[in-house]
Amino acid sequence: MGGRKLPVLDLGPFRRYPTRAAEQEFEDERQVCSRCVSGVCCANQDAIFLNTFDILRLSAFFNMSAGDFMLTFTQDEFEDDEYGWRRMCNADPKSSVVTWLRRRGKSAASPCIFLKYIREPDGTPRRVCSVHDARPLGCREFYFPNCKARGTGELATLLAAGFEKVRDGEITGEMADARLAQFGKHDFRTEPLAKSLEYGFWVEIKCATDIEGADLEGANSYDISRYQDPIDEKLNRLLSSKNLRDEESFGLRPRDEQLMPYTSGRGFAGSAEFKRIIHIARTPPSKGLFEQGHYPYYVASRTMFPGAKPSRVFQTIPRAEISSFLRQIPLTPLFPNHDLTEVRAITQKHLYSAVLKGYNHLIRVSSHIAALDPLLAADPPGTIERALLSIMASAETSLNPYLARNRFFVPIVQRMAESSISLMEEEIASADSPGEVFACLRYLCEAQTVVHSLPADLQRRLRALRRRIMAQLRKDSLKLYVPTWNSILKRRKSGRSPGPTTALKNWTRWSEQIRDIRYAATAGFQGVDLRAFYTRSVNELEKIPLKKNYEGRLFRIATCLGYGMTSNNRIECKTVSYREAADRLVLYTSRLFDWSEARGVETADLETIAGLATAVYKGLGVSYNQHRCFGLILRRVLDAQQPDGSWGTDFRPSSMPEDQAQFWERTYRSTGACIDALRPLRNDVLSFENAALGLA
Repeated sequence: MGGRKLPVLDLGPFRRYPTRAAEQEFEDERQVCSRCVSGVCCANQDAIFLNTFDILRLSAFFNMSAGDFMLTFTQDEFEDDEYGWRRMCNADPKSSVVTWLRRRGKSAASPCIFLKYIREPDGTPRRVCSVHDARPLGCREFYFPNCKARGTGELATLLAAGFEKVRDGEITGEMADARLAQFGKHDFRTEPLAKSLEYGFWVEIKCATDIEGADLEGANSYDISRYQDPIDEKLNRLLSSKNLRDEESFGLRPRDEQLMPYTSGRGFAGSAEFKRIIHIARTPPSKGLFEQGHYPYYVASRTMFPGAKPSRVFQTIPRAEISSFLRQIPLTPLFPNHDLTEVRAITQKHLYSAVLKGYNHLIRVSSHIAALDPLLAADPPGTIERALLSIMASAETSLNPYLARNRFFVPIVQRMAESSISLMEEEIASADSPGEVFACLRYLCEAQTVVHSLPADLQRRLRALRRRIMAQLRKDSLKLYVPTWNSILKRRKSGRSPGPTTALKNWTRWSEQIRDIRYAATAGFQGVDLRAFYTRSVNELEKIPLKKNYEGRLFRIATCLGYGMTSNNRIECKTVSYREAADRLVLYTSRLFDWSEARGVETADLETIAGLATAVYKGLGVSYNQHRCFGLILRRVLDAQQPDGSWGTDFRPSSMPEDQAQFWERTYRSTGACIDALRPLRNDVLSFENAALGLA
């Protein structure tokens, strides 16, 4: 942002729902939609499909013929639909989609043309549907749990707080103009997520400060006919469709919101509201309120917005306690002989400071997940908690006891463990294949690492789970669970390329094989020879030529091998029978990294190189100063930390997650990987050179 720095806006306490601050308790979360203040789902989620039933209902509401309604209020193409996906839906004979509801602009992420602003009796701006009685099926299905599991819910809570500040006079139109001026000409196609979220907020607030102007702003900014299929074609689809309603959620027989009664008759036609909507559809814009661009993404985190308060379910580590701890850490340079000045400047205190900031970010993420539980729409409860439990359990391999068993992690670990154990109990009860039973073994091994910090009842349930899982494993038949061949090597022997496009499943199978052989060894499977397996795997890795089209896969395999050799840094690597293979893996990794760096293109993402540092250099007890690339990795990780303590969370458009579930996964996964790369491990001091650095 350019220009004068404006003060941070205080949005007040954390809100679970995008409703008024005084309205945060609901017996049924489906009630939230009717009390939502922001209307974000109607503004940026996506274009709304219309089936035959929807068009007939809306046409009756407007007292128009179906053809006239479609000519005025529908379109079949949007400027951000580069692949023509919506037209493909229209043409699919199995689809009930006839056409798509018109938006305010050419983008599917612009507000719905039927969305309007009202001012409630106390002056609070609110966005509501102006055709609610006739709204399409896609809108009637949109209950709050969907909102909570999407980026819309995050932006909606921000706007609910913002609209109340407009009511109270704390935000004015002039203030919104000043904020927007700081962005200049904002381009969603190039700017990072946090900046786009903040910009999108102020665009919506600007409209809310000028309700009368927004509600009369024309939407006829482009030739709608250029974005429509021929009307005869649309009428043919309308009257020939085999399906009258969308079957995805409700099935063939109508029920629930599909049966919502229609009570408007023809009373809407000719009303003042009818005339306003027709005016909007036929009039060019005059104020430009909807031309600045609205938030187009399906992902968000409200805490990215300056002034938004995180949830307080779990307490973060106090700043004073962090300062007190850091005063005990010496300013010892870790890479005194490195050729780069910025790497020589890295000290222990830099590492510990970054790690504790990262810890607090993970605590805030855990609070957010607990406050919005359940958060994921498609995955069962406990899925996201299980992943966080694994990340926090890994902290116990830290060299410093304050990091290894931080007291602020204890309630989080117990909460996540309870959800994880409940999910495992359901999974093992329904497991009916060797693969499903072995998946339960993986999660059991992760959960058992924190068993000492769990209450007695959770320890009892975990022991019962172990007995049940072990009883169902056929430990004399390893090949039922872990493949005994390398599918990438088989491809190369047959003359086929191991490139990522055609061989993705084979690369994934190899990494899973490396991971699962360790779990099989832990469970006591017969025939597991780790020395032979790791020696053979490193041999196979060394034979694969270094090529850019599968460079990332090579990093991944090396990382998996490093983690496997040390059981995720939980065993001392100096004493293992496959130490020779481990040393060769270190040399291979350095060669791979140097080759990657020499190409001058950073193809490996932050999470990948952080994992490499943890699994290979730190886990295998290599001296900090033995390989130049280790210092480069730590410098890159330190430089990439965000102000909130996270890593890899402020996505660029080119790497934007596809949905909110993926957003959260990548958020905590990247941060966890970078924390692991920085925190000194117990295996670090197995190297004499590292011990001489006085690692605390």
